[in-house]
Amino acid sequence: METKTLTSLVIFGLGAVLFFGFGSTASADVTIPGMGSGAYDVPSVGGPGDSVDKAPVCDMRARPKITKVEPDPTKPGDKITIRGENFGTKECFVGVSFGSMADGAKISFKYVNETTVEATVPAIKPGLTRVNVVTGGGSSQAIVLIQAK
Repeated sequence: METKTLTSLVIFGLGAVLFFGFGSTASADVTIPGMGSGAYDVPSVGGPGDSVDKAPVCDMRARPKITKVEPDPTKPGDKITIRGENFGTKECFVGVSFGSMADGAKISFKYVNETTVEATVPAIKPGLTRVNVVTGGGSSQAIVLIQAK
């Protein structure tokens, strides 16, 4: 019985230390000679034209949404227009796929603007299939009817 009580006190004590902390409010300001006193005193390593300046800024919160695919129905080889919202910039637009496209077939597409993309329907089986748009913010799907060629 004493072992259980002692073990419980140790566990409770450790939990209290982790929960409440050690109560230390000490802090230290360190100044290294020649380094200034803060991040604002350090000169920039890069400058205009560095790769960081040219990297695209993609809004990861803006989820794409397909609102219309034309023409529907369509056939393999046809060019379709995918309209929607939040397709982002050309640099942040990832691509278009049809169905599961597990075979990794390359889809020919053209980014027009933030609300429009054009794509060529690949050689796939007739029937209902998904058109997928993938951006830096996610993906969106629409169902279209693929007719026999």
